Amino acid sequence: MGDIVQHSPRFLLADCADAIADFSELLDRHLQARPGDYLATFRDLLAAREQYHWSAALGDFTDDFYHLACPHCAVEVTIAIGDHGRYSAIRDWHLGDVARLGLRPAAHEELSGIGRWMHETAVRDGHGALADGIAHLFGEAECPRCASVFNIADEYTSANCPILR
Repeated sequence: MGDIVQHSPRFLLADCADAIADFSELLDRHLQARPGDYLATFRDLLAAREQYHWSAALGDFTDDFYHLACPHCAVEVTIAIGDHGRYSAIRDWHLGDVARLGLRPAAHEELSGIGRWMHETAVRDGHGALADGIAHLFGEAECPRCASVFNIADEYTSANCPILR
Protein backbone atom coordinates (compact mmCIF):
# COMPACT_ATOMS: atom_id res chain seq x y z
CA MET A 1 0.00 0.00 0.00
CA GLY A 2 1.05 3.57 -0.59
CA ASP A 3 1.49 6.34 1.91
CA ILE A 4 -1.53 7.44 3.87
CA VAL A 5 -2.42 10.99 2.90
CA GLN A 6 -3.39 13.28 5.75
CA HIS A 7 -6.32 15.62 5.04
CA SER A 8 -6.82 17.46 8.31
CA PRO A 9 -6.52 21.27 8.15
CA ARG A 10 -3.58 21.18 10.55
CA PHE A 11 -1.64 18.78 8.31
CA LEU A 12 -2.44 20.69 5.12
CA LEU A 13 -1.32 23.98 6.66
CA ALA A 14 1.65 22.68 8.67
CA ASP A 15 4.23 24.46 6.51
CA CYS A 16 2.27 27.72 6.50
CA ALA A 17 2.43 28.68 10.19
CA ASP A 18 4.40 31.90 9.60
CA ALA A 19 2.16 33.02 6.74
CA ILE A 20 -0.96 32.28 8.79
CA ALA A 21 0.41 34.24 11.76
CA ASP A 22 1.13 37.21 9.46
CA PHE A 23 -2.33 36.92 7.92
CA SER A 24 -3.88 36.77 11.39
CA GLU A 25 -2.12 40.02 12.36
CA LEU A 26 -3.30 41.66 9.13
CA LEU A 27 -6.89 40.59 9.77
CA ASP A 28 -6.74 41.89 13.34
CA ARG A 29 -5.46 45.30 12.15
CA HIS A 30 -8.26 45.37 9.56
CA LEU A 31 -10.84 44.70 12.30
CA GLN A 32 -9.52 47.63 14.33
CA ALA A 33 -10.18 49.90 11.35
CA ARG A 34 -13.91 49.04 11.77
CA PRO A 35 -14.50 47.88 8.20
CA GLY A 36 -17.88 47.40 6.55
CA ASP A 37 -17.11 43.69 6.28
CA TYR A 38 -16.41 43.37 10.02
CA LEU A 39 -18.25 40.08 10.62
CA ALA A 40 -16.69 38.36 7.60
CA THR A 41 -13.23 39.49 8.69
CA PHE A 42 -13.95 38.44 12.29
CA ARG A 43 -14.92 34.97 11.06
CA ASP A 44 -11.81 34.80 8.85
CA LEU A 45 -9.67 35.66 11.88
CA LEU A 46 -11.37 32.87 13.83
CA ALA A 47 -10.42 30.45 11.05
CA ALA A 48 -6.84 31.75 10.99
CA ARG A 49 -6.71 31.00 14.73
CA GLU A 50 -7.91 27.42 14.03
CA GLN A 51 -11.40 28.09 15.37
CA TYR A 52 -13.00 26.59 12.28
CA HIS A 53 -16.22 25.66 14.07
CA TRP A 54 -16.98 29.16 15.33
CA SER A 55 -15.83 30.66 12.04
CA ALA A 56 -18.55 28.67 10.28
CA ALA A 57 -21.28 28.87 12.96
CA LEU A 58 -21.10 32.47 14.16
CA GLY A 59 -23.78 34.81 12.86
CA ASP A 60 -24.48 38.50 13.36
CA PHE A 61 -27.07 37.89 16.11
CA THR A 62 -29.88 39.68 14.32
CA ASP A 63 -31.85 36.46 13.93
CA ASP A 64 -29.63 33.53 14.94
CA PHE A 65 -30.92 30.12 16.01
CA TYR A 66 -28.88 27.24 17.37
CA HIS A 67 -30.43 23.79 17.73
CA LEU A 68 -29.06 21.34 20.26
CA ALA A 69 -30.12 18.50 22.48
CA CYS A 70 -30.54 19.08 26.18
CA PRO A 71 -27.63 17.22 27.82
CA HIS A 72 -29.96 15.87 30.51
CA CYS A 73 -33.24 14.86 28.83
CA ALA A 74 -32.17 14.94 25.14
CA VAL A 75 -35.14 17.06 23.99
CA GLU A 76 -34.24 19.35 21.08
CA VAL A 77 -33.85 22.88 22.38
CA THR A 78 -33.87 25.93 20.14
CA ILE A 79 -31.60 28.75 21.26
CA ALA A 80 -32.57 32.13 19.83
CA ILE A 81 -30.20 35.08 19.96
CA GLY A 82 -31.38 38.07 18.00
CA ASP A 83 -33.74 40.96 17.56
CA HIS A 84 -36.75 38.80 18.47
CA GLY A 85 -35.31 37.75 21.81
CA ARG A 86 -32.67 35.75 23.60
CA TYR A 87 -34.23 32.55 24.84
CA SER A 88 -34.33 28.78 24.89
CA ALA A 89 -37.52 27.11 23.69
CA ILE A 90 -39.10 23.98 22.32
CA ARG A 91 -39.89 24.51 18.64
CA ASP A 92 -43.33 23.34 17.58
CA TRP A 93 -44.14 23.12 13.89
CA HIS A 94 -47.59 24.72 14.33
CA LEU A 95 -47.12 26.90 17.40
CA GLY A 96 -43.58 28.19 16.87
CA ASP A 97 -41.25 28.54 19.83
CA VAL A 98 -43.09 27.49 22.99
CA ALA A 99 -42.04 27.44 26.64
CA ARG A 100 -39.58 30.30 26.12
CA LEU A 101 -37.06 30.88 28.89
CA GLY A 102 -34.58 33.77 28.94
CA LEU A 103 -30.92 33.03 28.41
CA ARG A 104 -28.32 33.80 31.06
CA PRO A 105 -25.47 35.67 29.37
CA ALA A 106 -21.95 35.11 30.62
CA ALA A 107 -20.39 38.07 32.38
CA HIS A 108 -17.07 39.16 30.89
CA GLU A 109 -15.12 37.80 33.86
CA GLU A 110 -16.82 34.40 33.46
CA LEU A 111 -15.68 34.02 29.86
CA SER A 112 -12.54 32.08 29.03
CA GLY A 113 -10.71 30.74 26.01
CA ILE A 114 -12.12 31.56 22.59
CA GLY A 115 -15.33 33.01 24.06
CA ARG A 116 -13.35 35.58 26.03
CA TRP A 117 -11.17 36.45 23.04
CA MET A 118 -14.21 36.86 20.77
CA HIS A 119 -16.00 39.07 23.32
CA GLU A 120 -12.94 41.22 24.05
CA THR A 121 -12.26 41.72 20.35
CA ALA A 122 -15.84 42.77 19.60
CA VAL A 123 -15.84 45.18 22.57
CA ARG A 124 -12.43 46.59 21.60
CA ASP A 125 -13.70 47.30 18.10
CA GLY A 126 -16.96 48.91 19.20
CA HIS A 127 -19.28 46.10 18.08
CA GLY A 128 -21.55 45.98 21.12
CA ALA A 129 -24.30 43.90 19.48
CA LEU A 130 -21.79 41.22 18.49
CA ALA A 131 -20.24 41.26 21.98
CA ASP A 132 -23.70 40.92 23.55
CA GLY A 133 -24.56 38.01 21.26
CA ILE A 134 -21.28 36.29 22.14
CA ALA A 135 -21.98 36.76 25.87
CA HIS A 136 -25.34 35.02 25.35
CA LEU A 137 -23.88 32.27 23.14
CA PHE A 138 -21.23 31.49 25.77
CA GLY A 139 -23.73 31.82 28.60
CA GLU A 140 -26.30 29.39 29.95
CA ALA A 141 -29.74 28.20 28.93
CA GLU A 142 -32.43 26.35 30.82
CA CYS A 143 -34.14 23.39 29.22
CA PRO A 144 -37.87 24.13 28.91
CA ARG A 145 -38.70 20.47 29.51
CA CYS A 146 -36.53 19.33 32.44
CA ALA A 147 -35.28 22.70 33.82
CA SER A 148 -31.62 21.68 33.73
CA VAL A 149 -29.17 24.50 33.09
CA PHE A 150 -26.33 24.06 30.62
CA ASN A 151 -23.65 26.07 28.82
CA ILE A 152 -24.85 26.80 25.29
CA ALA A 153 -21.44 27.01 23.59
CA ASP A 154 -20.20 23.80 25.22
CA GLU A 155 -23.26 21.82 24.14
CA TYR A 156 -23.30 23.31 20.65
CA THR A 157 -19.60 22.60 20.20
CA SER A 158 -19.84 19.02 21.44
CA ALA A 159 -22.68 18.35 19.01
CA ASN A 160 -21.21 20.09 15.97
CA CYS A 161 -17.43 20.36 16.19
CA PRO A 162 -15.44 17.58 14.58
CA ILE A 163 -12.40 16.34 16.43
CA LEU A 164 -9.28 17.16 14.44
CA ARG A 165 -6.30 14.89 14.91
